[in-house]
Amino acid sequence: MKIVNIVGEKFGRLTVKKRIGTKGNSSLWLCQCDCGNYKEVTLQNLKQGTKSCGCLTKEISQERGKKSNIGVRSTKHGKFGTRLYNVWSGMKRRCYNCNSNYYKEYGGRGIIICDEWKNNFQNFYNWSINNGYKEGLSIDRINTNGNYEPSNCRWATWKEQQNNRRNNIRIKYMGKKYTFAELSKILGIKERTLRGRYEKGWSDKQITDTMIHKNQFK
Repeated sequence: MKIVNIVGEKFGRLTVKKRIGTKGNSSLWLCQCDCGNYKEVTLQNLKQGTKSCGCLTKEISQERGKKSNIGVRSTKHGKFGTRLYNVWSGMKRRCYNCNSNYYKEYGGRGIIICDEWKNNFQNFYNWSINNGYKEGLSIDRINTNGNYEPSNCRWATWKEQQNNRRNNIRIKYMGKKYTFAELSKILGIKERTLRGRYEKGWSDKQITDTMIHKNQFK
């Protein structure tokens, strides 16, 4: 049976990142929502109408509630439902909604949103437009233990975000720290070899030494 590759395709707010297996009779894919959250979705559900990580339904419900209570749309900036608005809403859920699936990794660790952005979407929008935002990039905290604030955020690719995950081990080389994947490309040494050196308790200098004979790892 031919496997369909849908990496990079977009379904509503969901962008397909990679295939992670099979569920039932359908392939299972890891998708990133415009709000920044990740969701595992089968190809069948993507084709049948799954359009977000769940944020779309919540936002529609909240907006209807606002309209019924106020009688008019309370969002004055006119950008409700745009990708940047979804990203901003996603940040707030991760940091302040204890019912969010991602709260544990964000708000649960003490990560917050700066006052400049927290209650002012327009400020976040302006910063984004002036600091490299474009379709396909996601908000990324440079220091993964730091807060969402202008000095600690950037717009990054999926690969850059993966390299910046807080559980990645970083090795110092030529004055900078790199992940095993980054070092493998720079030094031409297999990633598993670099990890093997690290697990043996070697120093950063020994780990990045390109002159060590491969037979030492047999």
